[in-house]
Amino acid sequence: MEGWRRYKRVDPYSVGADPFYGPPPLINDVVDCWAQEGVRFFVEAHHANGMAYHVMLPTDELEFHIEANRSQHNVAFAAEQLIQSGIPPHAVRIQVGKNGRAIIDRDIDIVLAAKHVGLPQLPVLFNFVDEV
Repeated sequence: MEGWRRYKRVDPYSVGADPFYGPPPLINDVVDCWAQEGVRFFVEAHHANGMAYHVMLPTDELEFHIEANRSQHNVAFAAEQLIQSGIPPHAVRIQVGKNGRAIIDRDIDIVLAAKHVGLPQLPVLFNFVDEV
């Protein structure tokens, strides 16, 4: 019965994430759940350090889902902000599409800056859409 507490009764297409047991899922697992079964792996965001996010994920994994390149100047500025504040300005937003893709298109600077300064993980917020 303990496992059934994770499922929301209000929304049949969502899986509750509180409490989340075990290591965080890979981004590809979240994509597969949404694309093949129509289930949003995360619905409710956690609130900590002044930001809302679904889960903390390794920076190396996030790098594989970057869609475009940004200028080195933007990355250097974001890296300086990370060093000064110790946390990113907001969670990295990942677009997850039912077409089986996940991309990071808006927060590329944060991911590349975190990799540059050696930040091992970043807060992530998933956005579930029909197509990316």
